[in-house]
Amino acid sequence: MTEIISHKGFVADGTYPVMIGESAAMNSIREDIAKVSDKQVTVLIRGESGTGKELVAQAIHLGSKRGEESFVHVNCAALPSELLESELFGYTKGAFTGATYNKAGRFERAHKGTIFLDEIGSLSVPLQAKILQVLEDEKISRLGSVKETPVDVRIIAATNSNLEENIVQGTFRNDLFYRLNVISIRVPLLRERKEDIDLLTDYFMHKYCNELGKKPVHIDKGIRDHFQRYHWPGNVRELENIIRGMIALQKKDIVYSELKLEESAFAEEEELGSRGTVLAQVWDERKIKQMIKGKKDIPLKTITGQYVAEVEEKAIYQALELTRWNRKKAAELLQVSYKTLLNRIDEFDLR
Repeated sequence: MTEIISHKGFVADGTYPVMIGESAAMNSIREDIAKVSDKQVTVLIRGESGTGKELVAQAIHLGSKRGEESFVHVNCAALPSELLESELFGYTKGAFTGATYNKAGRFERAHKGTIFLDEIGSLSVPLQAKILQVLEDEKISRLGSVKETPVDVRIIAATNSNLEENIVQGTFRNDLFYRLNVISIRVPLLRERKEDIDLLTDYFMHKYCNELGKKPVHIDKGIRDHFQRYHWPGNVRELENIIRGMIALQKKDIVYSELKLEESAFAEEEELGSRGTVLAQVWDERKIKQMIKGKKDIPLKTITGQYVAEVEEKAIYQALELTRWNRKKAAELLQVSYKTLLNRIDEFDLR
């Protein structure tokens, strides 16, 4: 009997995860899943929170020869390191205060099946070493025991972190990364596959009408257009939650109060980027000729320095305008420190 910790995303008979979308990105994901499912290798699934990494892991498991066995999901970010270790590897009676009986860990429960280590970037370095040991030896030891127990487990991991950056910072083991990253699958952001939003909207509408016993809420063109223009920082999970709220409350106006376009950093970045193009055009050939006209020697560094200063001043001014002169938000938008921004404001005498 297949053990699924969560049935979220499965069709009625529980046989396959629902992966909604007809975009090129989703078709590519399906192709990747088909290629890797039956290969007995580790898979690293990468993507932001809310993109559907667990659904990809479930699909890989169910498409493999292990599909009739257990799929055990572990959220590595949900527990402190000490509790997570006992949850993963189990413990023996008397191993620590409160250990009044023997308990099998998640690795033992996943024997012959798949263990899904979600948010693996949050693992402590000592626990990373123990996961690496399982990958190398295919054995585990419960806390408080010296006995090694063989486990036949396929490991699928997922992360929303930049593990390469974590390696540089010393918070993630290089050797574990290469053992996990045999095959890597990136799950796209919702804003990268906006052509799937209508399909997802209709799917969640049908799902929560059935679950909550409510009538469908009419989603007019205005709302669908709003969905297309919104940034979706919470990805598919955010869309699912807004549809669930609409069904539960039987109100569609919550879309405009919950999903505010003016708060979308993406819209601000797009506007700033388009204005930046205009800034570059100010420095055309005539401007450079005017600078060097009548001067025998003018260093290239002087020309480029003046260009950079002028563009920087205008970019900062426009960022301040976009954020209604909220200097903290402007610093975040420009990806500079608050102190650096204040110094530049004083230097350029921006008011």
